[in-house]
Amino acid sequence: MTQNDIIRLIVVEESVNDAEVILNSLRKARYPIRPRHVEDDEDLQEALTEYEWDLIISVPQVGDFTVAQVCDMVSSSKQDIPVIVLLHKLESKTMAELLNAGVKQVVPSNNHNCLQIAVGHELENLTERRKRKHIEQLYKESQRHNKILLETSRDAIAYVLDGMHVHANPSYLKMFDYKNMDDLEGLPIMDLVAVNDRGKCRDFMREFMADDKEEERQIDLTGLKSNSRKFKLNMVFSQAIYDSERCIQVIIRDQSLDEKSEKYRKQIEESKKIDSMTGLFNRQHFVSVLEKSLAKAMETHTRSVLLYIALDNIDSIKESVGIGGIDSIIQNIGKVLKNSCGKGILARFSETEFTLLIVDKDKEFASKFAEKLCKVVEACETDAITTCSIGIAVVLTSAASVQDVLTDGLTACKAAMGRGGNTYEVYKAVVKGEQGSMKSSDIAKLIETAIEENRLSLRYQPIINLHGENQEFYEVLLRMVDQEGQNVSIGEFFDAAERANLTIQLDKWVLQQAVAALVKQQKNGHETHFFIKLSDQAIKDETVLLYIKKLFKSNDIPGERLIIELNESTAIGQIKLAKAFITQLKNVGCQSALEHFGTGLNSETTLKHLPVDYVKIDSSFSKDLSTNSESQEAVRKIVKMVHDLDKRTIAEAVEDADSLAVLWSSEVSFAQGHYIMEPLEEPDFDFSEEE
Repeated sequence: MTQNDIIRLIVVEESVNDAEVILNSLRKARYPIRPRHVEDDEDLQEALTEYEWDLIISVPQVGDFTVAQVCDMVSSSKQDIPVIVLLHKLESKTMAELLNAGVKQVVPSNNHNCLQIAVGHELENLTERRKRKHIEQLYKESQRHNKILLETSRDAIAYVLDGMHVHANPSYLKMFDYKNMDDLEGLPIMDLVAVNDRGKCRDFMREFMADDKEEERQIDLTGLKSNSRKFKLNMVFSQAIYDSERCIQVIIRDQSLDEKSEKYRKQIEESKKIDSMTGLFNRQHFVSVLEKSLAKAMETHTRSVLLYIALDNIDSIKESVGIGGIDSIIQNIGKVLKNSCGKGILARFSETEFTLLIVDKDKEFASKFAEKLCKVVEACETDAITTCSIGIAVVLTSAASVQDVLTDGLTACKAAMGRGGNTYEVYKAVVKGEQGSMKSSDIAKLIETAIEENRLSLRYQPIINLHGENQEFYEVLLRMVDQEGQNVSIGEFFDAAERANLTIQLDKWVLQQAVAALVKQQKNGHETHFFIKLSDQAIKDETVLLYIKKLFKSNDIPGERLIIELNESTAIGQIKLAKAFITQLKNVGCQSALEHFGTGLNSETTLKHLPVDYVKIDSSFSKDLSTNSESQEAVRKIVKMVHDLDKRTIAEAVEDADSLAVLWSSEVSFAQGHYIMEPLEEPDFDFSEEE
């Protein structure tokens, strides 16, 4: 389950307002929830019979309705629904009772970040359990299917455990002249081999069983039927599992299937791929080819292009030539397209539509090719004037499915028709409206092509020293526009990048551009430092550190000029990886920072384990800081904790002068925010003017 999936959530709370507080904390974490508020056992029973739910968040008790009853009702419903309990005060005895009742996690009711992390973990675990259950079902189905294939196979197949037969199919029984499995079960395989070949067979089996390799091996022997008749056979041995036990599979292939019958079978298989009217590939085969192309794009980042070709004004053509005459036109169009498409995979996709897949080519090539096809179709001699519209879609890694690629091609094709037809259109994913209502898959497609189309850029937000030193520090921020120049929502941007596995590619682009900017600053006499936030995947990917080393080596920039930021929640979840990553950064002279600090379950312990240089206090503490005494006290505690560990603090999202004054009096080291300066297109802030 990804953060993009709808999460069906039950909240057991006394009031709607209290339930809404819980929901808001999850919405802030961008969980797409579809919630239901429950107050008693009748409400819960009704909910459990209505839908399959993903999660329950509950307080320990609402009136007489306890969380233990919640767990019992969930268990009785046979649904796998993790229960998270919000507890005002964490006491070991109470927590033990709740966990013993079937609760998955107990979290403090006033810590929204902790709840978000717990929700994430439980949803991940639920996804894994559902996947495992699905795999088990597939395995059982596969086993059932395999048994059917085994029993109907023309090849003689048997399973041997410790040298004894445990199962054999009818072909095997027939080959050795046994009536049923009862006669063969427990019989040593050696008894089916002629006496003069038993030594040879015994040595072969010992060698096969001693070898760790799982490759199949074969041996030619003289077989012995139940009536003592001898015959020549070729046994193929391989490792296998039968009834959950490791054993040896023995296959004696049926040689009666000659080359002629095999050729006939292949001809039948090939005919299933062809459209009978045009001789082109049919829709089913094209979809399977497109699936392979999409898989290749995901594995090797090899791009292909889809051309969705539709005849213009098809209704008027039908009126002109009649229903019968349209077949002749389709055949002629199919023929000229086939003669023009070379090695491309061309199919008749529907009655009057064709699809073409061009492997390992870009959209520039496809555009020129589409223009050529429009002219070819227009020049085709048919019983009516024919033209076509062509939609072009790139087969990208970020495409969620084959249907996505086809939909993009059709959308572009319709756009070409809307311009009068006899032309082509390249699919463009754009932001729709101020709030951005585009699909996540569209954003991912924009990201994948953003670098080559120059739609990515960096912004630089100054970070000022609150205590006199004029150091040049900037937060580096990534921005992207769509193909019409509209800004893409940052939250959607990074979520889509993560789902499409494009974050590391973006990380490297940001690092490359940032180092280039540092080189320029250094040439102009500035000792500039950049704070850069990398993706959560960066600490797992060894190539990121190698890339940073390479950049420093080739550009002669001191490592200390780059400060890499890690999210506190990411660090908490992967503390060992985070610590190793930070340590390796130090080895190349690079500094590090922990961002969104102060919202974790145990921030102090986390900080003690991570050798970061800077701590960025979460932006939630800066909101209304001048009037919120609780936030002021929290900031002072964080500052003392961080400074005692000899690290420096940075306050984020400073929006007013009064908050800045509180931060200064609290001895926060640095501050950034729109009040100080909005992100700049160039790192040219005058730090000397700051007091």
